[in-house]
Amino acid sequence: MMTRWPSPAKLNLFLYITGQRADGYHTLQTLFQFLDYGDTLTIEPRTDGQLRLLTPVAACPTRRI
Repeated sequence: MMTRWPSPAKLNLFLYITGQRADGYHTLQTLFQFLDYGDTLTIEPRTDGQLRLLTPVAACPTRRI
């Protein structure tokens, strides 16, 4: 069964790294604004367990995921 999900664009107004946790991840402070632009992601399960990009982007590698 195919599902579609919105992927809204956002504009980062600021992003500060405020520290680092014991597990190595950083703590952040951020503010962003969603925009009226974006994409729609269409996802359909495959029976062979592979992932496939149906609309390749020139800057994205097309090797197997």
